Amino acid sequence: MAEQKKFFYGWWIVLVAFLSVAVTYGTKGVFGVVQLQMLDDLHWTRASIAGAMSANMLVYAIAAPFVGKFMDKVGIKSILIAGALLTGVSFLLVTTVTETWQFYLYYGILLGLANTGMGMIPGPTAVNRWFVKKRGRALSIALVASPGGMAIFTFLAKDLLKTIGWQGMFMVMGITSFVLVIIPAYLFMRSSPEEMGLLPDGEEKQITVAVQPGATGLASEPEWSLTKLFTSPMAWCIFFAYFVMAGNGWAQQVHQVPHLIQLGLSKDDATIALGMNMVLAVLSMLIWPAISDFMKRSTAVGLSLLIQAVGTVLLMKANSMVMTYAFVFVIGISHYGSYGLFSAFAADTFGRKSLGTVSGAMAMLGAAGAAIGIYAGGAIFDATGAYQLLWQISVVCLAIAIVAVFALGKRKNSQSATVSLSA
Repeated sequence: MAEQKKFFYGWWIVLVAFLSVAVTYGTKGVFGVVQLQMLDDLHWTRASIAGAMSANMLVYAIAAPFVGKFMDKVGIKSILIAGALLTGVSFLLVTTVTETWQFYLYYGILLGLANTGMGMIPGPTAVNRWFVKKRGRALSIALVASPGGMAIFTFLAKDLLKTIGWQGMFMVMGITSFVLVIIPAYLFMRSSPEEMGLLPDGEEKQITVAVQPGATGLASEPEWSLTKLFTSPMAWCIFFAYFVMAGNGWAQQVHQVPHLIQLGLSKDDATIALGMNMVLAVLSMLIWPAISDFMKRSTAVGLSLLIQAVGTVLLMKANSMVMTYAFVFVIGISHYGSYGLFSAFAADTFGRKSLGTVSGAMAMLGAAGAAIGIYAGGAIFDATGAYQLLWQISVVCLAIAIVAVFALGKRKNSQSATVSLSA
């Protein structure tokens, strides 16, 4: 029997997800560096450059739920290959831009749509379908590629921009999308273990309770349409918490440096603090989803949000390096890992069958939260001359999100007990 314990194919799925997430967020994260050389060469305004990124996020938010639903019908491999192909083409087209409308079309619209076929929708969906018992650990490996990819591409851009320029950098990103995503996706990606006659986690017998007579595997699990999701109180508990988590995180990423400077820190110290956040993000991605395999997922999510609320309070009072480092540590080890936690929590809650639809809906709400958090920070500063009100609102919203998550966890426990009794 020991010889039958072979390498589980699901780890190939984790590798493909890792590569797609690394390329998606690595190329997105390097935008802040590349845009500086574009401004020098093309003499555009900062608003015109930033507007393309905003358009990118808006297109992503609008398209995500529909792409996720379509993915449930045509399969993850098709969507991932199409997303990588369009991503590469978009980057290659950007190398030809001379007018701002071209940049908005290629980077804002085409790349925004392409990103829905990579990143946080197909990769984590596939991992969630292939793993149940080890879901958190598998997700932690796949999603650590997000801050890792940002670090790698930023490091590469530092030297490459001096030699090949911004056009060459975009060309490198396009070719990387073709090579590191399309080829592995074509060779290894499968939408579920059932496609290969396998079971999640490499189990030898079905471990789930069928909800339809005679059904097993994915066929036994409920199907969630967008309408059913957006009218479900259970879904909105997760959606609201995810919206708040993403909004607070992006608001801090964009506004923490000017906030810390206003509290008395130097620009260099405030910038170093932001960089340290990204370093700790790698640990956060590895730790939180993995430890959630050993406790109730709702408890892990609620605890992560609670720590983020504490970190936000520390940010409000970060008028010294001691308080700043305390904020950096607390937020650094709690925020980024929440993305993997929420992905696993959603898979536990809604099952594996409609995960594309669920992931797309969550991606839309996360992007909306990010956009609102970033804008609210600027608007509140313009109105009050400080960011304190922004962080106060964030803490209140995080508290409400924690209550929603624990309420959902309690409801799930009650439903599980009912199923066990009826079985």
